[in-house]
Amino acid sequence: MFSSDQIRNIETQLASNDARTQIVQLDGSKIVVKQPEAPLKHWGYPVLNALAQLLGQPMLRAVPAPGGHAAQGIEVARLRALSAAGVPVPEVLHVSDRWFALSYLGARSVDQLLRHDAQNGQRYWEDGLQAIRDLHRLGQTASQCFARNMIWQEGKVSFIDFEDDPVSVMPLASAQARDWLLFLHSTAFTLKFGDNEAYAECFLHYLRQDDAKVRQQVEKAAHTFGWLRFLPKQRKPWGRDVMSAQRAADILHLLSRRMRTEGIV
Repeated sequence: MFSSDQIRNIETQLASNDARTQIVQLDGSKIVVKQPEAPLKHWGYPVLNALAQLLGQPMLRAVPAPGGHAAQGIEVARLRALSAAGVPVPEVLHVSDRWFALSYLGARSVDQLLRHDAQNGQRYWEDGLQAIRDLHRLGQTASQCFARNMIWQEGKVSFIDFEDDPVSVMPLASAQARDWLLFLHSTAFTLKFGDNEAYAECFLHYLRQDDAKVRQQVEKAAHTFGWLRFLPKQRKPWGRDVMSAQRAADILHLLSRRMRTEGIV
């Protein structure tokens, strides 16, 4: 916990900026301070849950992200549990009614590095895949396993942003399969160091090391959504999201074919 002087220092810095998440200076060091956002309403949850049931894909279930103080409570609890399990996450330094403070892990995410350092892209992508594998070996799952929520520092990948808990609405194996797919989708657009066959083989190298139930759910999703590989490949006028979905689906199609051939599922 922080002293009253440290709290006043932090709140003075917070008052000078409207951002909900801020990096502030405390006693000569950087820390991250997060303030609650307004409570959220998600009208699309019933539609997403119905789709998950129709397709037999529990990983598609909507994961409640309540916002406000409820989200802060979820994040603090998850960070403490993940840290106790050995997962590299920020340390919770202080919790108040208006904000909470975390240790600062670095400024560069896997997403940023893939965008701006294509020469070393394979290294960063594999570091992300290794981090997911290690997370699952500890019996844990991320919240939103996007590359932007994975901080890279000297070869070590740490996870951030835990304002929801997938295991509250789906089995752990489904949540872990979801981690693999979210990471692939969030990086598909920026991969520039090989071809889709190479990406599928690299992805499979790490997926092979996960639990059989997780592999089965990834393969099932790959088979279900492989048709998305027929989406347009051009950015204009379709946009980045369509291109990302198309490329991720093409990699998943190759992955599914390889898994079935090798009898991995």
